[in-house]
Amino acid sequence: MKPPASRCTAFRELPWLAKANAFGLCVAIVAFASLLWPLWRHDDNLSHGMFLPLLAGLLIIESRRDPDPQFLQSGAGPIAACAFLILSSLASIGIAVVYAAAMGWTHSMAEFMLAVGLVQALAAACIGFADQRVRFVPLNWAVAVAVLLWLFASPPPPGTYARLAFFLQNRVADGVVRTLNTLGIAAYQDGNVIVLARTSVGVSEACSGVRSLISCTVAGLFLSAIAVRRLGFRALVIVLSPAIGLAMNFLRSLLLTLLANSGVDIEGRWHDLTGASIIVVSTLLVSAFALWLHRREPAAVEGPGVAPVPITGRLALLGMVAAGLLVAATVAGFLAAGDQPARTADALAPDLASLLPDAPPGWTARDSDDMDRYSDVLRTHALIERVYSAGPALASERLTLYLAYWRAGQAPVSLVDAHTPDVCWPGTGWESEPVPHARETLGIGGQMLAPAECRLFAHKAFETHVWYWHLYGGRPLAIVDPHSATRLLKLGLRYGFSRAEDQLFVRVSSNRPWEEISSQPALRQFFANLKPLGL
Repeated sequence: MKPPASRCTAFRELPWLAKANAFGLCVAIVAFASLLWPLWRHDDNLSHGMFLPLLAGLLIIESRRDPDPQFLQSGAGPIAACAFLILSSLASIGIAVVYAAAMGWTHSMAEFMLAVGLVQALAAACIGFADQRVRFVPLNWAVAVAVLLWLFASPPPPGTYARLAFFLQNRVADGVVRTLNTLGIAAYQDGNVIVLARTSVGVSEACSGVRSLISCTVAGLFLSAIAVRRLGFRALVIVLSPAIGLAMNFLRSLLLTLLANSGVDIEGRWHDLTGASIIVVSTLLVSAFALWLHRREPAAVEGPGVAPVPITGRLALLGMVAAGLLVAATVAGFLAAGDQPARTADALAPDLASLLPDAPPGWTARDSDDMDRYSDVLRTHALIERVYSAGPALASERLTLYLAYWRAGQAPVSLVDAHTPDVCWPGTGWESEPVPHARETLGIGGQMLAPAECRLFAHKAFETHVWYWHLYGGRPLAIVDPHSATRLLKLGLRYGFSRAEDQLFVRVSSNRPWEEISSQPALRQFFANLKPLGL
């Protein structure tokens, strides 16, 4: 490692305003990390977030080791860029506040917009620190990566992970089936399920490769700034890193399928062992590739440098950054002061079984006994599903009632939104069919229900009508267009700011349309039982 470049100003020699800005940014990062820490701990797709403060710090140190640091001359260009980034950061924070007002601070859009605002604030601060008269941090690729990595700290907009996971699930299942057929092993694909001669293997969301893709992308960006300097080499590391992650995840899925075909129980130890090892092996391969490129680079040549410019007059860039941080801190203070107390996290969950009525005369009712397999993904054990049937024939009238409950703070709203029938059912072979109204106000027993999400799914010769509701703090949530700031603002003004609330997900499905099942006594009793809970 080369010694730190002496042309960068030491922290103790910085003007007081630069020190204040650095301290304010550290406070903002700590606050942001505190908000996302529960997600980093429990969401495998975001576990890399725990290392981002360390990686960003190492990149800032590396940027100061640049043998030919580049700083900004005073002028209108840097001032305009800094002002634009500060205003954009405040706008992003404002959008995050609107989303939080409507959906809570745990909603993925609120967290994502906070991450965008943080990235913009850090970029503005880097411009101020790169001023020729400050010379604390030069402008180079290491600084850019240190700022951009924070975009990977938060969940992306709602449904992004789910859509990406669903796409990768199908591609992995298709690739494994093609490989097995090439090897002479009989197999075919049914949604995200690989059907073998004696068993079947499901490519779950955790096995889709999303985690490997994101982890390797973060590793690739970091190594492109630490290990290599050539533009072409950096591009190779960034492009090939996610490809290595996806390839290793495919090999893992193929290995598990071959083991299952041989009669090996791949649940538990094999599944967890291969999942953990694939991340380690992928990271080692990305690192080895970056180091291999590093050895093929010529030694760094120290540039002529730039003579220091005495600090005279006002530092406009630092003042603008300080003003932006002050505005953000003021907003945060008002929000913290006006925040409502959270409900007790240890509140008892409602007895979901008591909410499901018994079978009406002439019908049978059966509780699904495999709901626990969804507990880890949904992050709750309060799950129940009861199937009502008018007869043994497949064409007989059927009705399925499903409930899931989360205590306040147990799971973010976005996690529940990411596991609706729209997301989960297509992965099991069901195909979504068009409906006249995707959202409709339904009536039953003389009362009008909250607007329901209405869907129709088909699988082979069977069709199933689906209606579902998502209740947050006892109020049904509307599906909000993430691009419509006006609708979000209306929700925020209506519901105000609040901390985490309890959540209830209600689903009704049947092979008959609503007009035929709404007269069923079991369904009427079901919604009568749910009325005290907000539906």
